[in-house]
Amino acid sequence: MSVRRVESVRSIQNPIYSDSFWQMNQHEFSMRVEKVGSFYVRDGKEVEYLPEKGASRESLELYLNGSVYGAILHQKKILPMHGSCFLEQGIGIMICGESGAGKSSLTMAFCHSGSEFLTDDVTPITFGDRRPVINALSDRIKLWNHTLDQLGVSKAGLKRIEKRTDKFYLELEAARGGRYPLHLVITLAVAELAQPVCREIEGAAKVAALRNEVYRWEYLQGMPENEAKYFSDLVSAAKVVKVFEVIRPDGIPVRSLVKFMREEIIFKVSGEE
Repeated sequence: MSVRRVESVRSIQNPIYSDSFWQMNQHEFSMRVEKVGSFYVRDGKEVEYLPEKGASRESLELYLNGSVYGAILHQKKILPMHGSCFLEQGIGIMICGESGAGKSSLTMAFCHSGSEFLTDDVTPITFGDRRPVINALSDRIKLWNHTLDQLGVSKAGLKRIEKRTDKFYLELEAARGGRYPLHLVITLAVAELAQPVCREIEGAAKVAALRNEVYRWEYLQGMPENEAKYFSDLVSAAKVVKVFEVIRPDGIPVRSLVKFMREEIIFKVSGEE
């Protein structure tokens, strides 16, 4: 894998999908982010980027580790999930959900109380004997200021991701070994509730629920070869992985949500493994 800063990023001559933000085909991807920079990826092996004047290193890394990383995985046909992962009682757990649902905050809260950190935000899933495996490649997590305050983590020395946000990078010890079986997926959403609620998703609905959590599924508008591969992967995962939906109240303390999920989901699943 080569990652190079260049004076001019390559353009895509024959994009299958193109809009004002992205261009892509099966082997190439390009993106321009205003006030940050331009990016290009080819065959999951070559990355070029050109920062715009005044762009911070942290803002560049945000897109390199997010949208660009997702493009690399898609080009390699490695299933990328929009989720953060940790180990709890030997169970490989992925927390999924839309941006702002609380994936990273919840993952950090679990790790702050004994779990082992694996990934943040984008998780590559590979398969061994048709069982899904978490590839633990992350060594830091993105956290909001209010989460750091709730967990008593000092912001001294932490790098702010963007000047306009109260979100910071927190360095964590990288997981040892790198590959862990995925046992449980929890999709997280927010609603006006007094207490969190959960339900298990079963049957064919599991495939649809997992598909909704594929990172940057919209890229496949320009990468049609991936559809069949991913469908097969998701069917395989649905056969062996338990999937739960958790809807949390807006503003619930993160430690309270950890307690709820341990009691209502994780202890029960760990007893069945």
